[in-house]
Amino acid sequence: MGGGRYPDGVATHPATQEDLATFVQAREQIAAFDAPILVDGGRTQDRLFIAAFDGTGNSVHKDAPENLTNVARIREQVEALHKRGEASQIATGYVEGPGTQTGLPGVVDAMGGGTYEARMEEMYLQFTHKAAAWLKENPGADIRIAAIGFSRGAEQAAGFTRLVEERGIQDPVGMQVVRDARGFIERLEFTRPPLREPGTVIQAVGLFDPVGTGEPRNHDRRLPPSVVSGFQITAEDERRNLFQSTRVLDPGVTDGGRFLNVTVAGAHSDIGGSYTLDGLSIRSGNLMIDYLNALSDPPFLQKREEPTDPARNVIHRSEDHQFFYRTSVYDKEGIRGRQEELAPSNLCRIDCLDAQPRNAAMAEGLRWRPVEIGPTPVAASPASMVEPLLQAAKQGDGTAIDRIGREHLHSEQGQAWLQAGQHRLREAEPIVHAPVEPQREPAALAR
Repeated sequence: MGGGRYPDGVATHPATQEDLATFVQAREQIAAFDAPILVDGGRTQDRLFIAAFDGTGNSVHKDAPENLTNVARIREQVEALHKRGEASQIATGYVEGPGTQTGLPGVVDAMGGGTYEARMEEMYLQFTHKAAAWLKENPGADIRIAAIGFSRGAEQAAGFTRLVEERGIQDPVGMQVVRDARGFIERLEFTRPPLREPGTVIQAVGLFDPVGTGEPRNHDRRLPPSVVSGFQITAEDERRNLFQSTRVLDPGVTDGGRFLNVTVAGAHSDIGGSYTLDGLSIRSGNLMIDYLNALSDPPFLQKREEPTDPARNVIHRSEDHQFFYRTSVYDKEGIRGRQEELAPSNLCRIDCLDAQPRNAAMAEGLRWRPVEIGPTPVAASPASMVEPLLQAAKQGDGTAIDRIGREHLHSEQGQAWLQAGQHRLREAEPIVHAPVEPQREPAALAR
């Protein structure tokens, strides 16, 4: 993470009122945007598979809970619903981000994203197994996909939709899974007819700041006709040359209202998440949750409290994560660098910059509605725990006092209070020049 006075390892500057206003504007944009209902609680045959691709260096299995990305948090919410016996029509697949392997292979993958195809194949394998189980329960199941991702994971999400377009839903029974010596999938070999034909699975995408440095740019990431809707959140304040934004979706609302791409304040991981000072990433996560909830009736995801403490509402100087990061494009043009080509020229002869035309019949067969801005939790006042504490103190109930204190400390507002206090303590400490600690390179490269 980093140390000293910087809990995330790099300097920050406070988000201004103008910066925070970009999220208000984005909320207004998405509230005026129509999304399709992909899973309707009144239609027992509807199923939604959320294909969640994490960002470079990010892992729900290895990262501390407070450093999970928005993609990982969405996955965790759905898993928690299943444990409570809820959201039975929705499932998630999850793939760790590039560079999460240990040792040198992880460093190399973090730098170049060489496992791009292998991670998409891993998700496709998960998808076919879940789809087959759904079809066994209900042979008439209508299976849809929402592919979400952060950073290179967003590029993989886009590429994954092409796999589904080209393959449909293949039967996992008898499927040959060929893996390399590291355990990554080299190829899947299908031995039976598909469970659903190519081009018949309706899809949507939710993308947190796509970045395709390295291997992803060697592949076709144009969204196929079966992707009927999509939402992208782009970071305004990312400066690194190696983290140029990919316009998987064009800025604003595209013709016909198929896609929406909003730009908000923050560096790369201020949008996708993983920083301790997380005010902006929480806001980005809430925007995406509103979009994903619009795909389901009823909604299924809960938003997070948006902190007002200036200590958490900051923009990170992500270029300070590594000595070799350069910002010459931003320095020259005054805006973030961007990549508009979504496929190399040898893979697309006519239009390499845009999604393929939408399947009109698919879109017309769905029910559409404006994205509803759901309620945002409000922190309970500290006074709300005073009365129970006083009652416990009057009764001499030390166990209750301890329980009330622990519950508050482990709540989101309690954690916010703790993090803000720790941040202020670090700022008050004198600067001590200590030996430079070795960095965990894949995570640093990710941010």
